[in-house]
Amino acid sequence: MRKNLYRIPTIITFAIITILAFSMTTNYIYEKENQLLDKKYTNHASNIQDKIKSQILKKKNATLALTITLANNPDIINYGMKNNNLNSLSLLLREETDFKNVWFQIIDKNGKSLYRSWSDKKNDAIVKVRSDLKKMLKKPRIKSTISIGKYDITFKAMVPIYKNGDFLGIIESITHFNSISRGLRLSDSLEPIIIIDDKYTKQLEKNAFTKIFLKNHYIANLSVSKELLRYLDSQDLNSFLNIEKYKIDRDKLVVNTPIIFENKMLGNFLVFKNLDTIDTSYIDEYKQNAFLYLGLFVILLGLVLYIISYYLYSKELKKLYKRLRNNQKELNKLNDSLQQTVDEEVSKNYEKNKMLFQQSKMAAMGEMIGNIAHQWRQPLSVITTAATGMKLKKEIGILNDQEYVESMDMIVNSANYLSNTIEDFRNFFSPSKNKNIFKSEELVEKVFNLIHSEFNSKNIVVITNIYDFEVYTYENELLQVMINLLNNARDELVNVEDYDSRFIFMDFYEKDENAVIKIKDSAGGIPSDIIDRIFEPYFTTKHQSQGTGIGLFMSEEIISKHMNGDIEVANETFNYKDKTYTGAAFTLSIPMNDKTI
Repeated sequence: MRKNLYRIPTIITFAIITILAFSMTTNYIYEKENQLLDKKYTNHASNIQDKIKSQILKKKNATLALTITLANNPDIINYGMKNNNLNSLSLLLREETDFKNVWFQIIDKNGKSLYRSWSDKKNDAIVKVRSDLKKMLKKPRIKSTISIGKYDITFKAMVPIYKNGDFLGIIESITHFNSISRGLRLSDSLEPIIIIDDKYTKQLEKNAFTKIFLKNHYIANLSVSKELLRYLDSQDLNSFLNIEKYKIDRDKLVVNTPIIFENKMLGNFLVFKNLDTIDTSYIDEYKQNAFLYLGLFVILLGLVLYIISYYLYSKELKKLYKRLRNNQKELNKLNDSLQQTVDEEVSKNYEKNKMLFQQSKMAAMGEMIGNIAHQWRQPLSVITTAATGMKLKKEIGILNDQEYVESMDMIVNSANYLSNTIEDFRNFFSPSKNKNIFKSEELVEKVFNLIHSEFNSKNIVVITNIYDFEVYTYENELLQVMINLLNNARDELVNVEDYDSRFIFMDFYEKDENAVIKIKDSAGGIPSDIIDRIFEPYFTTKHQSQGTGIGLFMSEEIISKHMNGDIEVANETFNYKDKTYTGAAFTLSIPMNDKTI
């Protein structure tokens, strides 16, 4: 009977704690799963949008390169203005390149169409109906656009034709979006559909290239899935056209990329991707491990409660001297347990710091990968344009040695730039943990080699005042701290609406055998109620998708514990070019020749 006095409360306690643990932990696990999936899908959608934009830019540049090549073709200059037939070139491009539907038109200097590859109509004064042609004839220049006419949404390139310095007319090349959608389907297992804004429907309905319409919207890709058309016809199409990040629909990830040229909304590039082709195995593994730990906790809880119950029951039956002796033993056990707990907590803190360093490095890696993509976009475009131009000129037999050498030089110079960029980022992520001697100016140069493109694109001006001297410390870790502080300043400055007021000031000098680095911005400063907390781990004012709250914490750890230095922050008000600004100022002080290891 006495056993029940302990057994029943133990069972009730076990049941209550188990129910609470399962309820709270399950809610947390599923909430975390949704957060991880959202981050995964957001990143995937962003990559798809970047690729579509890159393909559109590539097709636009390739169309321009083709047109420039034809404009310098001696056959067109000498004979083409009177009698030309580019149909054979269109067929060759369809068989040998991604240009499956290319249209050409030659227009004389008076605005008459001398040749159309898609029609036998000629010698009509199209300048009367085309305002863009009037401007071109008045002031000839190379022009490349994305526009919607009466046939389709197209890439249009117009290049003046000259002979002996005399303006003869214009050659115009027109290409389509269909090859882009076909390439995405074949290379990325995506199901694309190009939906033109309904304000263009009326001008397209008579002569539409694809003759495909969906709910008063013209569809620009011939190869669109009929099943997809039927499905979208049964849905609220606007809910797809207004997608901002992504949408999950029928076990598919739907990504919307608006097609905008010169601030005009032309249409939407929708793609559908099966969710089962997106790797989320690490999320499933996280769920399994979490539930496994929950099960282990419940088992351990049952054992602990059973031991406690048995101990209380046994204790009731023992004599006083045995109880005292057992109490003494329990006290010794408690001391041992306390020591073990202290050791475990020390070990946990060590592991936590290792994890924080890893998270900080991964966050920095994400920043650097974004910079790589931003800095590579222009040289890759140059390489693509040069290679495409040489290939086309070779195919039509007009490639000369000088043009070949100039194009190859462009490709080699761009490739060397990409190689140098790779070397800069490889050095940044070098695992070296040894101190080394380096110069202050060279360190600052490495910093801006890694981030300058991102800062330029956001209209952020960096004013530096650097004294050249040698420092002996951990170069890569100091590089990481400086990039983290500059990126934090950048994230605040993009919220400054006045582009002419986005400044970062960097001073690098020596004082009392210390290297002093001061980084100050014009973003308005840090609120006084949180400035004392910014070095705490996981404290951040950014959205969860933009910040982890460990960058400044790890920066403080690196400076104070690894380099025996100090890092301070304060809000400063200052004048620059007769204008007053307020911003956050971080000051790093590091021993220049610290021999401790």
